[in-house]
Amino acid sequence: MNDNSFSTILKNERVKRGWTRIQLYVKVNELSKKNKQIISVESLARWENGKKLPRLEATLALAKVYKKPELINLRIQAIELIRKVAV
Repeated sequence: MNDNSFSTILKNERVKRGWTRIQLYVKVNELSKKNKQIISVESLARWENGKKLPRLEATLALAKVYKKPELINLRIQAIELIRKVAV
């Protein structure tokens, strides 16, 4: 995994702010207009470890909390890379 991967950037942004996964979980889920959970702590761990990619709704929420709209493009690039490797 390179330093520009989605998972690395996701984790680095959280660590840079000094947040735990639980703190990020709370901040992201506070954005829910329906009081519905957007992300879980377990999902955050999978995303940061590069095991899965978040759904679009979760990516948008993370981009908003981090004030990093480029996360959306990074997720799209990660999906394209996965598709290329699968072919």
